[in-house]
Amino acid sequence: MKVNFKPLGDRILVKPEVSGELKTKSGLILTDNASRGEKVYGEVISVGAGLFSQTGNRIPLSVNVGDKVMYKKDLGGDKVTLDNEEYLLFHEHELIGVIN
Repeated sequence: MKVNFKPLGDRILVKPEVSGELKTKSGLILTDNASRGEKVYGEVISVGAGLFSQTGNRIPLSVNVGDKVMYKKDLGGDKVTLDNEEYLLFHEHELIGVIN
């Protein structure tokens, strides 16, 4: 999936995985508040070039386009709409990790 957007610095554009409604075993539908702290996944669509160290060297990001990443649902990045698709924009430190 290619988008016409290049994040700056340590920002990462993520396409969240689509998840259905959360239900209990008995069939009760849970609200977004009930899923606070839940770990969710997405695919990295675009990454910035990284930040600069105090000595002026660029520090590259540790994620790449196509990586599957984990983040906390309630700490989701800024919502961005590009070409009628919803994405999230994170700083690298807001992601929990990369799924291999």
